[in-house]
Amino acid sequence: MLQIKSAATLACSVALLVGSSPAMAQQTPAPPGAPGARLDAIRKVSTLIGTKVVNQANSTIADIRDLVLAPDGTGTYAILGFGGIAGVDEKHTAIPWQDLNLLQADGKWVANLNMTSDALAKAPTFKTNTYQELTDPQWVSSVENFFHPGAGAQARPAPRPVESVLLASKVRGAKLRNSQNEDLGKIEDLLLDRGFRVAFAIVGHGGVLGIGESYIPVPWSKLTLAYDRSNGSVTTKMEIDKARLERAPLVKGNYEQMLAPGFADQVNRHFGATPPSGR
Repeated sequence: MLQIKSAATLACSVALLVGSSPAMAQQTPAPPGAPGARLDAIRKVSTLIGTKVVNQANSTIADIRDLVLAPDGTGTYAILGFGGIAGVDEKHTAIPWQDLNLLQADGKWVANLNMTSDALAKAPTFKTNTYQELTDPQWVSSVENFFHPGAGAQARPAPRPVESVLLASKVRGAKLRNSQNEDLGKIEDLLLDRGFRVAFAIVGHGGVLGIGESYIPVPWSKLTLAYDRSNGSVTTKMEIDKARLERAPLVKGNYEQMLAPGFADQVNRHFGATPPSGR
């Protein structure tokens, strides 16, 4: 398994992390006042996945099937599903996150891509169900050339292959444990900041079959993720004892408490997390 230490204090950049070693990527502090540093709306990954992608003619050309994350929580690629009927024979491609015009308002996502269905049908597609092609420089280059034909090397920073295909859907639902192997709960959702970087994970703790469960926001920087290349599965750990976790601030319903003045700061203080300046 590849150990990945998340780092919400990294710069909010769409540049992907690469390297031949499975060790942690080098961490870089976010600059003061980074534009993606503030949680000013509830942007749930659970509602992002499944969003329809429409073109300028308001025709649906694809659906967002997943989000590929860098270890710092930054979105790097969106996985698009297109073609087929009711998901049968659907094909999948990846689009660099910055190329997808994505907006969120009132809890709803809108994704725009200026392309016809016929044009998108010619995109490079995945052959693996864990999207390992994203680790292949040649395949990533073919995606870049498809969405930016004829673009010069100086026109825009070219996306790079990822070291690990960390999928948001695999993080959601992952069991959370500590170094004592205590069961701390399950990651129910991920909240994105206005730079579309994961700021908090929502952990479901306690209860029986979801009844009586408490929802605890945990800073992304406090999680350690292990990624299994063979099947894309993710396991998560956090260095905290169970009693301290149970004393953490709670959220309910649609997690709107996260937007209350000072609440996110309270969460960060409880877990000993230091957010970037301006968060």
